[in-house]
Amino acid sequence: MSEDNNTPDGGVDQNTVRELQRARADLVTLRKENATIRGERDAAITERDDAIKSRDGYKGQIEKQRGEFEAQVAAANEAATKSKADADAAMSEREASYRAGLIRANAEAAATRLGAVDAKDAVRLMDLSSVTVADDGSFVGLDEVVAAAKESKGYLFAEAAKPGSVTGNTVSSPAPKPPQTGAPTNVRDLSPAEYEAAKRGYISESTRR
Repeated sequence: MSEDNNTPDGGVDQNTVRELQRARADLVTLRKENATIRGERDAAITERDDAIKSRDGYKGQIEKQRGEFEAQVAAANEAATKSKADADAAMSEREASYRAGLIRANAEAAATRLGAVDAKDAVRLMDLSSVTVADDGSFVGLDEVVAAAKESKGYLFAEAAKPGSVTGNTVSSPAPKPPQTGAPTNVRDLSPAEYEAAKRGYISESTRR
């Protein structure tokens, strides 16, 4: 193959030169496109990273708010539970105090019936822990406790004074006789006490009329 030395550029094929120039231009264009793609890719990565950070930030805020809300709910439930427990305890204490007051009052009445000199003092010395209040309002075991107290602490009780008997330096008066509705009574036959009793009965009868 012979070379053509008469060409202006020393024998280089002009077609080849043009192809090389086009190739260089295409390479430059390709590099620009690659740079643009890399820029878009980097921008997309940055946007993705920012979105992840924002998501994580929102997630952290949501977790924090949820934790605070759950803590508030737990505190409110604890306060409600404590308030209910305190109310139940106060109610139980009031009911126990009310029952104890009823038991003491009825124990004092029972002690008075059995002749207690001072019913309050007698009840203070009684053990009323075994006495309970039934559903019908009756007092279970109260009579037994009072009777046992009278037996074991007889000095707290005294027999009721009989009419006309002497108690210490005082003479109790006999029970007045009821006014008779038959024949009039001869006042001369009455003792002074009977006369006073008859007079009181007559006055009372007249007042009712």
